[in-house]
Order: sequence, then C-alpha cells, then structure tokens
Amino acid sequence: MPNPITFSTLACPEWPIETVIAKAAEFGYNGLEWRGGAQGHVQPSMSPAGKGALRRLSADAGLFALAVTAYTSFVSEDPNERQANVDELRRYADLAAELGARYVRAFVGELPPGVDSARMHGRIVECLEAAAEHARHNGVMIALEPHDHFVRSAAVEPILQRATHPALGVIWDIGNTYSAGEDPVEGFAVLSQRLCYVQVKDGQGRGADWRLTPLGGGEVPLKRAFEMLLASGYAGAFSVEWERAWHPELDPPEAALPAALRVVQRLLAEAQPMHGGTSA
Repeated sequence: MPNPITFSTLACPEWPIETVIAKAAEFGYNGLEWRGGAQGHVQPSMSPAGKGALRRLSADAGLFALAVTAYTSFVSEDPNERQANVDELRRYADLAAELGARYVRAFVGELPPGVDSARMHGRIVECLEAAAEHARHNGVMIALEPHDHFVRSAAVEPILQRATHPALGVIWDIGNTYSAGEDPVEGFAVLSQRLCYVQVKDGQGRGADWRLTPLGGGEVPLKRAFEMLLASGYAGAFSVEWERAWHPELDPPEAALPAALRVVQRLLAEAQPMHGGTSA
C-alpha cells in the first residue's frame, strides 16, 4: 500500500494495547508506531505471550506495526554508557522483529553542555553502525530521528554521510524541523535519500515560542512537504505524532486522531497531482 497512515501511541498513553488496536482500526488508520521506553506500550521485556497477542490482534484488525521507539543517546563521554545504549537499541531491534515492525526509531541524544558536536560524530557513527548491523540480521532498520541538538537536518547530515550502513535510515519530522527554523526544502534535500518514514505534526511559532496545534491548524507548511515527497516518488508511511503523553492539555486521542487522519488524507489527495511531475 503506497503511503500508509499510522499514528504514534504517544497520542494515547492511557489506552491499553487492546484499545489502541481497536481504535486505530475503528478510525481507519493502516498501522501503528509503538512507543517504547518505561512509559510506553512495548518493551523488550514483554512476555512472548504478550508479543504474540499484539501481533495477532493487529493482524486480525488489518493493521501493521511501522516501528517501535527506543529512547537512546550516544553522546556520553563514558564509553560504557554509549555501549549500554547500543545494547538497548539491539534489544529493541529484536523486539521490532518479534512484533513484525520494519523500523526501530532511535535518537542521538542531547549533547552535554560544552561538548562540541563535531567531536562526537565518530563515536555516534560507531554506535549506530554497530546497532544497524545487528538490526540487519533481523530484517529491521534503525530509523534515526533528528531531535534535541540534532533536530535540524544540517546537524544530522554529517552523521548520515559517515554512517552509511544499509540498515540505517532517517525519519523526517516536518513539524519538529520547522519549529527549529528549517524550511521543508532544506529538510527534503538532506533527508530524502535515506528516508524511512515521515512524522506529521503541526504548530505555531518557532524556538521557545513553538506551540502544538491540531493538524491543519498551525503554520507548518505540510502541503509543500507532501507535494515534494509525492513528486519524488515517496511511497512510505506518514505517521501522526500527537504528543499527548508530553502535553496532557492537548485534545484527547478520541477527538484528535480521527481529525488528524482526515487532514493527512486530504493532504495526500491534494498532493497527488504532483506525483509523476504533472505540475511544477
């Protein structure tokens, strides 16, 4: 299916797995991006029965697992801490394979104060390459999300240039990069050749003034980004990231997720004439 639409379970921290799956199918989504970590829906420590039940319920509902999220960091000065994060990412790669997910979403981390990012590039690349090689054996890819210090595409580009493992790609979060002052043209130019999937959110303002809004209610140039993606032949997933776990004041998932799906469907339909270069 070209351009399936999923959502991250960051949107519904209060729902149990069974409800997440039932609601995703009811709303009309194609799949799910499962949040890991201590507060997430999935962890490597899940029982075999729990993993099997998730796969079975998803399949019965006609849904697929896009990714699982591992909250990693590879910017510590301590090599033991970096290795612990590599090991954690490997465990999440195993989990992704067991859940039938194609990707493990991972983060580089927030640089400690006073640490030069260029000095860390080699260490970061070494960690990512090691995790990617493990993921490759499971038929899984590491999907690096530009975030924290590395949110701008220009900041993550040197890492992608050096970390060339075929099982390592990148996520484009259009809203996050916009909030950091980046134009979608810049993000597309840097990330499009290594793109695993696209996360979709909306908001107003930039930097410290950034505020999330319902999808379609902000100023993020989503239409332009969708047009560029479809014109390039992008057939990957668009995943709604409604950050309610971090912002409980946001609309509840029962209201936000169906509305977001309609917006993504409209954006795809409007961008479709751009596909194949039918317009400039």
